[in-house]
Amino acid sequence: MALARLVERIERTLYVHYEDSFVYFFEPNFEALPPELLIKLFQYLNPSDRSAAALVCRSWYDAFRYIEFQRAVRLHIHDIEFVDNGHPLNKLMTSFRYFTDVRITKVVFGNKSEFWSEFGDGIEELTFDNCVIWKHKLVSILKYMPRLRRLHVLNCPDLFKAWKLIENTTVTWNLIMPELRHLSLARNNRFQDFHFDQLVQLAPQLDSLDVSECFSSIEARQRVLMLNHILEFVRTTCDRLRHLFLAGTPIDNVFLRGLADIRALSLRSLALMVCEKIPTNEPGIIDLLRAQTGLTHLDLSKSLALNDYALIQISRSIPQLETLILNRCWMITDYGITAIKSLVRLRHIDLTNCERITDAGLVGGLFTHNRRNVRKLYLGLLTNMSDAALTKVSFEFCDLVVLDLGGCSNSINDLSIQYIFYHMTKLQELNLDCCAKISDAGITGVNLEEKAFAIWDIELSFSIADLIGLRSLKLSGCYKITDYSFERCFNFKELKEISLARLLQISDHGIERLALGCPSLEVVDFSECRTITDRCIEIITKCEPRLTTLKLQNCTQITDKAIRHIVENCRVLRVLNIRGCINISSYAEKKLSAVKSLRYLHGTTPEVI
Repeated sequence: MALARLVERIERTLYVHYEDSFVYFFEPNFEALPPELLIKLFQYLNPSDRSAAALVCRSWYDAFRYIEFQRAVRLHIHDIEFVDNGHPLNKLMTSFRYFTDVRITKVVFGNKSEFWSEFGDGIEELTFDNCVIWKHKLVSILKYMPRLRRLHVLNCPDLFKAWKLIENTTVTWNLIMPELRHLSLARNNRFQDFHFDQLVQLAPQLDSLDVSECFSSIEARQRVLMLNHILEFVRTTCDRLRHLFLAGTPIDNVFLRGLADIRALSLRSLALMVCEKIPTNEPGIIDLLRAQTGLTHLDLSKSLALNDYALIQISRSIPQLETLILNRCWMITDYGITAIKSLVRLRHIDLTNCERITDAGLVGGLFTHNRRNVRKLYLGLLTNMSDAALTKVSFEFCDLVVLDLGGCSNSINDLSIQYIFYHMTKLQELNLDCCAKISDAGITGVNLEEKAFAIWDIELSFSIADLIGLRSLKLSGCYKITDYSFERCFNFKELKEISLARLLQISDHGIERLALGCPSLEVVDFSECRTITDRCIEIITKCEPRLTTLKLQNCTQITDKAIRHIVENCRVLRVLNIRGCINISSYAEKKLSAVKSLRYLHGTTPEVI
């Protein structure tokens, strides 16, 4: 439920009482609501809405600081000089908030900072992404975090280059983190066995390990040695290890064979990429799937060698499976997909870019009477799916929250999308990118050549306005959509993200209706919209106070005036893309330094803001 809807519901407590010809107005005192009631109401809001509600008054802010709400908020520090007297640390050091999730990206760590001693006690998840950090600095940071449960060290090559096996005795590694459960070393290619050993020794209770997208750019011999070392770790910790992620990491049948031979291993989550052709004798992936019968999450994305036989084995051996991701598994056909009809607990299905799947496989494997549990369905780039199959999707998956049909240009048309609007009213995220057959008639339900339902003299049609809880909508490349759709249907109070890239028939009239009807927009994409003008930018920046991301790539009609509107109206803008905007001068681009919140600028000049 959106913030606007929450306030509207509370305002209904205003009433009038007539007595002795006098009129009494009893206005609700919002700030006097009990904290227990506020916390219950705030549970219906998403994190960004709760942050906005926290600005109403002190009691609402106190409710916002409830620990479960704080766990949904992340502090992201990006590309700064990490010193206490610099921005933004000087502001954070004087605040009375605490953060349970901290992400640091593109930061060079230098002198000692009091930030970690001040906030470390409350941090439960910490991420270093593409940072320049050394072992002694990592140790000095982690020692302040007794409650840390999840540690991510992503793409930090300098850490492992400078970390030697034999070091100065002043650099000790005697730190123990009893609460640490998850360790991620994803996207690191250069760490060695002693690096791995010392990091996992931090966590005696470690039950989740992520080494995704590692060892792709090193010699084959070194990769085999590291995979064998990781396999030995899995073997020694098999009694407590429950989650293993190897997505994007090149592994062979020997590794899979070794993993399958660990009889005591009982995983709940598994992600890996099958690169080599599955052998007929002693296939490691097949034996592994047979052994891990307790899996609830299985990600086999980019497994180009995964075949129907493996999928049949999944269906037979893993009845508790709730998440099945087969993104870009090109070898899977209708025969394999038909087998997953027995997986009745599935809640998340991803078949994106499985190009061999047709209507026959979808009908046989997905469209069964027991799909009411599914909440997320990804069918993007299924070029062999027809509009009839999509109509069946809308009948069978009425409780979907996320639906991705991006690139399904053959199956999405004005009629088939009508059934989505009628049956899937709980949708929060809808991706229709590059579905070029959709027009205003399909979006609005007006002037359809064929009605969705027609019985005798009764004809019914539906519109996108029926998806009242929509939060993310992608319409990039749907070039037949015009201002008429925005003027008639776009009244989404909860909509946070909209993508209108390559829409060639929209103007400031439609943008004005969009901005007025969707006041909670945070991410707007107008890339390659040649009809977007300075007036459109003025409307969006004035009507959307929570705008954080604005993409204007190759919008050739916007000028320096648009930059002035951005500088004057945007207070929380973090990402701006103006590449290819040929009418914006370098002088105007430099003025964007006045937007203090701006973190990512994709501009036309090499200067850094």
